[in-house]
Amino acid sequence: MTKGVKICLAVAVIIFIAAGVTTLILRRPSDKSYAAIIQDGKTLYIIDLSSGEDRQIRIDFPDGGYNIVDISDGTICISEADCPDKTCIKTGKLTSEGVPIVCLPHRLVIKLIDEPENGG
Repeated sequence: MTKGVKICLAVAVIIFIAAGVTTLILRRPSDKSYAAIIQDGKTLYIIDLSSGEDRQIRIDFPDGGYNIVDISDGTICISEADCPDKTCIKTGKLTSEGVPIVCLPHRLVIKLIDEPENGG
């Protein structure tokens, strides 16, 4: 192997390791116990995930469409939506403050926050 190939291989390994570490950091479980449900930049709900209250919230988009937010066992996710790609459902349960649940067609974001009064 030439010196140039060795350098390229070393750089590729470093990038691969950095990507893995970044993924682990972003996906680590959060100790935050509140979630904010935000639509069009306006906070609709602040949910205390540690309350033990299981429930579902239907969020209607003013231009049509909806999302069903499922809160159970201290977790939150979107369990049903009528958006075309269903990415918000595929995201699964919210586990990390670095990766929110987003439904672009309905302009909906669910994210973990520190405290109810600061909105994240």
